[in-house]
Amino acid sequence: MKAAIRFTDVSLGQPVELDERMESDSPIAERACAMVRQWAGAATASLVSMHLWDDRLAPEQVAGRVMARHLDGSNRADVEILMRAQDRCARAVVRVALG
Repeated sequence: MKAAIRFTDVSLGQPVELDERMESDSPIAERACAMVRQWAGAATASLVSMHLWDDRLAPEQVAGRVMARHLDGSNRADVEILMRAQDRCARAVVRVALG
């Protein structure tokens, strides 16, 4: 696992580089959480919301951005993920605790 990203180094709206190579056998929610865990270098991440819940979706393009920073001392951030495959799109929001 890569070094954990620090909360202080993350800005609202910051683009997030996600590894698009996902296990297509896993449910899409698990794939979204795995991408955010890998980006953050965190042990866990949880799904907040998902639009177009289709586990067969094999995204050709994936983009992410930091859409929320929790200022309650928890050092959590919400990452929005947009996935596109031909004529379909999916959107997920994943919450992760940063270092």
